[in-house]
Amino acid sequence: MVTITRSEFEKLPRDYKEPWHDYWGDHPEWLGRWTALLPGHGTTLFIEGVSFEIINDKID
Repeated sequence: MVTITRSEFEKLPRDYKEPWHDYWGDHPEWLGRWTALLPGHGTTLFIEGVSFEIINDKID
């Protein structure tokens, strides 16, 4: 599973991320989860909680 920090995720252009819309009813459990094309992974679609995780930024 790929991890990305909250700040890195927020820097992604809106064209590269959006909530899952279950138009065909294939995965109702993913409804509302973030999907994204992550840097360095080409055109692979990542789904939050399935193939990528957003972690909080480390505060020192």
